[in-house]
Amino acid sequence: MNAEKTIGKIQGRDIHSMDQELFDVKTFLTQEEIWFKENYDIKYDTYFKSGGLVKLFICPQTRGKMKKIIEKLIKSKITYKVIGFTSNVLLFDQIEYSIIVSTKNLTCITKSDGIVEVDSGYSLQDFVRIAVLEEANGFEGLEGIPGSIGGGVCMNAGAYGYAISQNIISVDCIDESGKAITLTKEECGFSHRKSLFQSRDLIILCARFKFFKGNAKKIADNIETFHIARHSYQEFVYPNLGSMFSISGDPYGALLKHEGRVERVIYYIFKLLYKNPAVKFINRKKPRNTAMNNLFLDRFKHTQYTPSNKSLNILINDGKTPVESHLKYIMEFEKRLGDRFSIENEMIIGPAYRVDNGFKSNHEKIISYLSSKAKFNNK
Repeated sequence: MNAEKTIGKIQGRDIHSMDQELFDVKTFLTQEEIWFKENYDIKYDTYFKSGGLVKLFICPQTRGKMKKIIEKLIKSKITYKVIGFTSNVLLFDQIEYSIIVSTKNLTCITKSDGIVEVDSGYSLQDFVRIAVLEEANGFEGLEGIPGSIGGGVCMNAGAYGYAISQNIISVDCIDESGKAITLTKEECGFSHRKSLFQSRDLIILCARFKFFKGNAKKIADNIETFHIARHSYQEFVYPNLGSMFSISGDPYGALLKHEGRVERVIYYIFKLLYKNPAVKFINRKKPRNTAMNNLFLDRFKHTQYTPSNKSLNILINDGKTPVESHLKYIMEFEKRLGDRFSIENEMIIGPAYRVDNGFKSNHEKIISYLSSKAKFNNK
């Protein structure tokens, strides 16, 4: 659901009116035998290990059941949020959510005549392993990327010159009216880290891929190379959301865009000192960007956020940093980048059943921030 529509519904809701809606939905779920939990603590179910209680956490077991519950919610004009693997979304401990629908139970995969049909909740990493076993090339760039097929298709995930859309044939989804539709690869509007699914309220059910036979050894070698490379610059100790902003290249160089000449000279000296092959070899067992981080930390000191040792462009949850610091850091980082790069992480602010009193001012700030971003993106 796009930001403006979500924000409008959140601001206009009467919290007390939700109880009857929740009861009606619960009755429907029970009748249709659709899996759900009440008052579910979603925190440890998310990739970032954050998030509050969810009044109804719904995980349909099949595409058919997913279609049924979405039709019910749309017909009843009940606000909901669909999530997947959550490796790219930030939920807040201070928000009690009303209805969240997850694709986590949609994990079917079938293969026939070189065409693979895979549900949106299927793990990207498991999918890469299937491709390896089938000696199918074109999927190596997905190695090490956390998430599900649905999230990968939505973001057109990939790296090292590869993208998940390369071998896509079609995508089944539910449209804004609750109708099941099939989109061809061309209709999905894929581009670099972009797709139609980011601008429309479409729920991905499954995707079809063509498996092209490749060189088994070359595929395996590529995956090994990409796996090692990814672990050299991606955080794998703390819960994190990967790269905050889609920056093709050096995030430190991107931050220097509006800096002076002296700062740029210092940066390039640091890069020569700490990013040369000899230093990389010495630090190969424990690669980190601490020195490069220190060069920029003064610019973010007021946020009171402790960044990842791997990159300033990675948001981590160290279990100590308050949510206010996360928000300040994200906004300061974006301010310094300017409008040249888009944020990859999504902040989930609703549907909110209840917001902690101490968090209401931050909640309003996030709503305002997302609203301004939505208006800018729609220009």
